[in-house]
Amino acid sequence: MTDVLTELQWTEKYRPQELKDVALEPDTRQVLQSYLDAGEVPHLLFVGPQGSGKTSVARILLANIDCQVLSLNASTERGIDVVRGKIGGFVTSMFPKRWNIVFLDEADQMTTEAQTGLRNMVESYHERSRFILTANQGYKIIPPIQSRCQMFTFGRPPLKERWRILTAVLAAENIAADPQLVLGYAEKYPDMRRMLMAAQKAYLASAEHSDDCAIGLGSGCNCPATYSLPPATAITSVDGSELLALVTAKDWTSLKHRSTLGDFDHQQALRDLFWAVPDSHARAGFLRHIFGRGVHESGFTPDPIVLFLGVCAEAMEGL
Repeated sequence: MTDVLTELQWTEKYRPQELKDVALEPDTRQVLQSYLDAGEVPHLLFVGPQGSGKTSVARILLANIDCQVLSLNASTERGIDVVRGKIGGFVTSMFPKRWNIVFLDEADQMTTEAQTGLRNMVESYHERSRFILTANQGYKIIPPIQSRCQMFTFGRPPLKERWRILTAVLAAENIAADPQLVLGYAEKYPDMRRMLMAAQKAYLASAEHSDDCAIGLGSGCNCPATYSLPPATAITSVDGSELLALVTAKDWTSLKHRSTLGDFDHQQALRDLFWAVPDSHARAGFLRHIFGRGVHESGFTPDPIVLFLGVCAEAMEGL
């Protein structure tokens, strides 16, 4: 039986198995590869938006290092009881492996009390145990943990890398596509996961059936349908730097207009605003706090337009 998730969905079928398959900056890939070559890792903290490769890189490291792994999704197992119970029991156990590694995905969702307990374990069991954490919002990780981890900031994957990986996926699927057309998807979707999903959806929706195909009668397709990858739809949103310029200029009218465009992704816009704030900005900490909180709340709001505009208004008031 076909496993729809792993055999049909490109994001799972082509999940990276090696570092060379991940869209990374060259320097980042080189450092991570050095860990694999040595078979050793420090405590690691991967920070960045969704779809930037944090979890994929963590899984590749875990698969290629001599270690026993405890993998937890910290968005659901986030309290002090988990730290004292599951994690505490694991790091004190003896396994026939070099390392006991705790992998905490979305560690920024852990409570402050749980993070404090985790910090104590990082200090106490460092001789045999390592911790690998991922976070969408790095500021939610308490400073004592940050200072004990080697931190990697994952930004949007480089355009060239996004193009390279989508080209490889299309080739593996025997789909012929003009390089310029592939570039259109890479430019529109800085999130790798969304790029692959959008390209696959567009390809499957492009089916052309013969005139006598039974699908026109409400039955299944019984003709050799033809498919092709259509161009990516036009971009109607803007990048983070442009949005940040509007916020800084307090251009409320333009922001309101942009947010009501049909293809404007409000959650993605908040993420891009967060990553667009330069370290040199006089209010960098304030702005990242406001935009980061907005990203978190965007997963729960019933009205993304109101939330987006509210976050921008709060940022303007603080400038």
